[in-house]
Amino acid sequence: MSRTLSFDIIIIGSGPAGCAAAVTCVKAGLSVLIVTDKVENVDLQHSSPGILESIHPGVSSLLTKIGIGGAEIVATRAKYTGIFANQSYRPLGEDNSGPWMGMHIHRETFDHALLNLAQEHGVTVRFNEKVENILLEKDRVVGIKTSSAELFCKYMIDASGKNAVAGQKLNFRRKYFSPLFVCWTGISECVQEIPFDATAAHFIPNKNGWTWLALQLPDHCAWTRLSVKGEKNLEPPGELKNCKTVGKVQTANMRWRLYRPVCKEGVVLCGDAAGILDPAAGQGIFNALWSGVEAGQTVVSCLHHPELEAFHLARYDDWFLRQFEIKVKQLKEYYQENGIQF
Repeated sequence: MSRTLSFDIIIIGSGPAGCAAAVTCVKAGLSVLIVTDKVENVDLQHSSPGILESIHPGVSSLLTKIGIGGAEIVATRAKYTGIFANQSYRPLGEDNSGPWMGMHIHRETFDHALLNLAQEHGVTVRFNEKVENILLEKDRVVGIKTSSAELFCKYMIDASGKNAVAGQKLNFRRKYFSPLFVCWTGISECVQEIPFDATAAHFIPNKNGWTWLALQLPDHCAWTRLSVKGEKNLEPPGELKNCKTVGKVQTANMRWRLYRPVCKEGVVLCGDAAGILDPAAGQGIFNALWSGVEAGQTVVSCLHHPELEAFHLARYDDWFLRQFEIKVKQLKEYYQENGIQF
């Protein structure tokens, strides 16, 4: 066991929420440590084709505002101008510069670029670390125990995504907003010409779920399917039945769920570590960045004004809950519009 280390802020997780929170805290003059189970040196030069995630052009503006802009550019594998859904096309929008362009990004490359930018801002990172326990003192979170060290902090931010480290280890209660949804994602290689418009993303609903197609030219297509009945079907979509599946198909439980509360003395949860919605919401990375910034600002306020800590925590908890419930309402309406029943 190494000697004890202490920071103002410890952040679990190095994805968009964690990096946004880290940079927000560093800019406020705090010392920040990110703890991640990722390895330090990853060769992503030959990572394409790979699992893609689609982002709205508004993500670029938010990244620039936070101070970690450019990560989306290096991770982009294709662009799209709109979405085909239920036989109708909806453009993303336009301004004086022309049509807005969404991006299909390689997620691992994106996260790696974000973390590099966070380090350039002065964030310390401990790689290849697994959180074994959360340290408490008089019921207040004061640090974490990893496989190699005890690390202490004034505040912890959990941005560990679906691993939900703090919520699980602190036995927070979960509130559910949907039945079990199963999601599976893969890559198909199309030897023949791809049989649909490559300039758009495609959302294909049916009564039992939906399919999302993200083209990766010249000859690959990333796809995501979701079953609202909880069925584990790892088959690619019918639109790609004549194409070969490349690599491993990934599965996930996408039941809509939220921890209650999403903060307590010494810890704030953000991103998927606080609440999860399925990818049909279309704003996963945007919401992760936004909640990371809000989490960072909350802990900064708690440390600068400890006498108002209860107020700042209550405000963040209320904000996250309200935003989550708004998105649940919007998703239910979207599902209803597209004939998806659950």
